Amino acid sequence: MKKLLLFALLLPLFANTQAQPLKNLDLKNGFLQFHLGDSLSKYKGQIYVPLENHPDENEVQPKVNPLHKYFDRVVLVSEHGIVTEIHLYLRDEGSILYIDGLIKQAYGWGEELDNPDKNEQGTHLVCTVWAGQRVTMLMLQNNINRIVGTTMTRGRIQSIMFKRTSSSKVEGVLPDGFAL
Repeated sequence: MKKLLLFALLLPLFANTQAQPLKNLDLKNGFLQFHLGDSLSKYKGQIYVPLENHPDENEVQPKVNPLHKYFDRVVLVSEHGIVTEIHLYLRDEGSILYIDGLIKQAYGWGEELDNPDKNEQGTHLVCTVWAGQRVTMLMLQNNINRIVGTTMTRGRIQSIMFKRTSSSKVEGVLPDGFAL
């Protein structure tokens, strides 16, 4: 009975520790200085002119991204001049490990969608989701598993997408020193 009572008293503490990282996702509402719902004109001088075949995608200039050494590209996707998605394309395995650590620190572990084949030979998609009240973040990872001789070699390509899913208001402030 004492254990049950202790568990009942501690449950709100554990529930709140998972809720806070997702609230951080909603409070941040984007990546670094780039925010979902902003006008692209706010970032004039920080983004390149879109390519003709992708008129709604503006690549962020590396010089304005303090984490540029970890990314091949950061892209702002817009509809009618308003940022609706932010895509991050990670550079290499070291970059993936570093950014994964920052994301877990900032937003918690996320929920990996089940893919039972992810460790089999071939290329397999692994998707992890963080779903806040107004922002969803997807981490898409292509596991590339090949047999070389008798050994399975593994590699991965990873990208991250932030997408605004509602315009609900979220009250609060980000923790001091928030990394992303």
